[in-house]
Amino acid sequence: MADDVRIKYPRRVVLRFFMRLVGRVLVSLLTRTTVIGRENFPRSGPLIVVGNHVAIVEVMLMVLYTPWQIEVVGTGDIPIDPRFGWLARLWGFLPVRRGSVDREEMRLPVDVLKQNGIVGIFPEGGIWENSLRKARTGVAWLSYHANAPVLPIGFGGMRGALRQVLQLKRPRLIMNVGQVMPPVNVRVEGLSRKEALEQGANAIMARVSELIPPEEKRSWAAIEDERFDFKLVLQRPSISTNGAVEENELTVQEAAALGKFFHRPVILDVMARNMRLPVRPLQQVGIEHDAQRIAEAIEVAIKFLDDNPQFLSYRFGYDEAGRMRAGVEELRALVKEAAKNGDWVTLKPIRRYRRAGSDREIVEVVPGVMHEM
Repeated sequence: MADDVRIKYPRRVVLRFFMRLVGRVLVSLLTRTTVIGRENFPRSGPLIVVGNHVAIVEVMLMVLYTPWQIEVVGTGDIPIDPRFGWLARLWGFLPVRRGSVDREEMRLPVDVLKQNGIVGIFPEGGIWENSLRKARTGVAWLSYHANAPVLPIGFGGMRGALRQVLQLKRPRLIMNVGQVMPPVNVRVEGLSRKEALEQGANAIMARVSELIPPEEKRSWAAIEDERFDFKLVLQRPSISTNGAVEENELTVQEAAALGKFFHRPVILDVMARNMRLPVRPLQQVGIEHDAQRIAEAIEVAIKFLDDNPQFLSYRFGYDEAGRMRAGVEELRALVKEAAKNGDWVTLKPIRRYRRAGSDREIVEVVPGVMHEM
């Protein structure tokens, strides 16, 4: 074992042994969990275990039902949801700032793999959509640099599972273990290093997709023709009519990007729940607010985006992130002007889409739940 590694593997052996023991007992009592493909577990590492990610439950299953003490790669750019953060800290995870171009922080999982250890990672980069998303290249980079094979796992029944557990409904969960994939190769004829890493990441996610139960995929009900809009309505007491209220709808140039910002509610949820920032007024759309109160919440949100420049770009790409950021700044200017005039404002983000196979357009004016516990 190299002497210059930053982290020794395994670690917290006794604590993790008892956590896994207690966790398995609780999961067996509170859920109906089926693990398929146990014969595909290799005897030892180095190994990267990957899976689809829509809730917190699949992280628990990966830790509990694989035959090793896994080092889980988790978010290092924002605090973990405080509802589960204590558990993650007790287990101990490897923090990585998602979206960072500094690969030095990837030394931790590389060090684990070089000690023939096991690393768990969810290549989609967080819970931002209700269906399977494109994998980030970090998993391919890690596999290549550590020369580590990859074990794909497809999880089913995760969405809403923890809520059902709390209601004593014993949800049916599936953990489908695939066959080990060889380490990612970046020396692919006709491809640049970046393209080869993207190809490797996509191949890993494709294998994970194959392992997700069909009924899980059917529940995604693919979204088609998704479009966004945003309306800002001012309410001003009329000076000419006693008790009357004048309404004025302002034009927002970045209405589409701003509508998407609000209809990806996990963005503001991270600020409110994980970071404990006072952005609650921005989550209360469709309701009249004192413009000054909205302006203050927007300032907090923009300060967060300033302090975390990769937060949006990592999840939505640089172009979309730039438009979202421009939309939030435009909203700030409009609301600050409204506050000077003593106006009240109503935020109205709009989402339009169709379900696959249907011609009926669905219109949402209140952001839904991006993921369930």
